[in-house]
Parts: sequence; C-alpha cells; structure tokens
Amino acid sequence: MLQFQTLGVVSDSKMNLVGALGRSFFEFPNSFQKSLEKPKKN
Repeated sequence: MLQFQTLGVVSDSKMNLVGALGRSFFEFPNSFQKSLEKPKKN
C-alpha cells in the first residue's frame, strides 16, 4: 500500500513536471515571436 502511494506521488510530480515543461515549451516560441515582431512595429 505504501509503495503504491509513493508510486502515485511520483507519477503526479512527473505529470506536473511534464505539464510545466510543455507550457514553457509552447510559451517560449510565442514570446520569441513577439520579441521578433516588436522591432517591425517600431
């Protein structure tokens, strides 16, 4: 039972890590694109 609980916590933290990495991975191109577009507008 204890092992199962630990496994669940580990999988949860892994999913959180994957989710955070995924968000930053998708947000980075957006912010990079915005920084590229700024000089054009000025």
